[in-house]
Amino acid sequence: MNAIHHPLRVVILGGGFTGAALAWQLARLRLPARITVVEPRAELGRGLAYSATDPAHRLNVPAHRMSIDPENRADFGDWLAANPGAADPQAAAANGDLYVQRAVFGRYVADRLAPHLASGAIRHIRARVSDIARGADDGLLLMLSDESRIHADLLVLATGHPAPALPRPLAGLAGSATLVAGPDDAQALASVPQDARVLILGAGLGAADVIATLDRQGHRGQIACLSRRGLRARGQGDGGQDSEADFIDPPLRGVSDLLRRVRHAVVDDQARGQGWQATFWRLRAQAPQIWAALDQPARRRFLRHLRVWWDVHRYRLAPQAEAVQARLADQGRLQFLAGHLLAADRRDGGLDVRWRPRGRSEPVQARFDRVIVTTGPAQDRCIAANPALGALAGLGLIAPCPLGLGLATTQGCKALDARGSVSERILIAGPLARGHLGELTGAPECAAQTRDIAREIARRAMPAPILHPGRTGGPLHVTRPEAHSRP
Repeated sequence: MNAIHHPLRVVILGGGFTGAALAWQLARLRLPARITVVEPRAELGRGLAYSATDPAHRLNVPAHRMSIDPENRADFGDWLAANPGAADPQAAAANGDLYVQRAVFGRYVADRLAPHLASGAIRHIRARVSDIARGADDGLLLMLSDESRIHADLLVLATGHPAPALPRPLAGLAGSATLVAGPDDAQALASVPQDARVLILGAGLGAADVIATLDRQGHRGQIACLSRRGLRARGQGDGGQDSEADFIDPPLRGVSDLLRRVRHAVVDDQARGQGWQATFWRLRAQAPQIWAALDQPARRRFLRHLRVWWDVHRYRLAPQAEAVQARLADQGRLQFLAGHLLAADRRDGGLDVRWRPRGRSEPVQARFDRVIVTTGPAQDRCIAANPALGALAGLGLIAPCPLGLGLATTQGCKALDARGSVSERILIAGPLARGHLGELTGAPECAAQTRDIAREIARRAMPAPILHPGRTGGPLHVTRPEAHSRP
């Protein structure tokens, strides 16, 4: 790698939770570095998830497991205690765990960053990156939407989840009021008539958000969720302690061995009075080591055969959202369907939707007033969906993950370029690195990753030791510049 400026010019592309957590980690280290976050939103740390304004949208993880600081898991809980009005009266579950509104967690993260922004240790540029070119000294030149330009010695890609892809059978509905292309389109959801017959594509947490929103708005029509297997996200259970199972020692021998161990652990945990959720908390904690133990063919087998089961057990509903679904199902207004979407045609102000039920050869058809897409992030299309990533790919500096999980990433969360070479200038943070680390979707995992990335950046930010000769014939003394923060 060629010479790097000091102080190091670190640019973080994306200021959602991951980008904000990384900036916070770097500011605390007081490195000789200029930390810049490029994020169009007014506040860092909120991103799409924690910008939610709907009070029905809650964390799906208990507050005591959430923190910007992986070394202090109680930090968010401490903040809630210091801000007693932050948790609404409906936040507490039956077991006492708090599932606060997602916007509250966004406020907490913004509060933690505020002093570093005020001091100039972190600079926030409200813009988007429209293009990227090679700069001097092998650095990068970023062209922003406000027509300014900034230089980066080190670029961290923390752009988060891409939007869901529009299923091909719905292509003809693009731009139509009958189509809601994503679960975060609050304006489109607000326009859904109260008696509308609604088809939701997907049955995970995005679908749960949509159902909760419609219910809060007073919707009283029929809702159907269509997915390949018809599986719905599971609930949290009664809480309790994490499992004591060990999925990494002895070393895994493959996906079948992992599945066998999980089944045995669930049985053992249930014998101890714990739910299967305890097993999955342990799986989540050991996920990076589990993923690292699987070779590429084994990872592909996991994604093909087990991913759907992992998703519905790992990405669980907040108790409040679970209660809404149970009530609507009891009323006969919510059903979950298994099948493959075939077509959707506009007719007489509504939609005729055809799908093939799972296990059957003949399609069925039903009439709906709205179709809402909640099929999850299109990780395999992240480059095409983002001009900055597209520009880097055009320069050959990044490449797609071969598993379709974001970007090709290697040890130290360094990007792999189009030739498979390791980049010393580009790091991948957050969900875009999921193909390398496996479990990298939730805030706790992203916080831990940003801690590790911050340590890697710290190693690069410190100038090489300056050797000063001592007294004649004496040893050489090593000195370093005093660490300090720069705007």
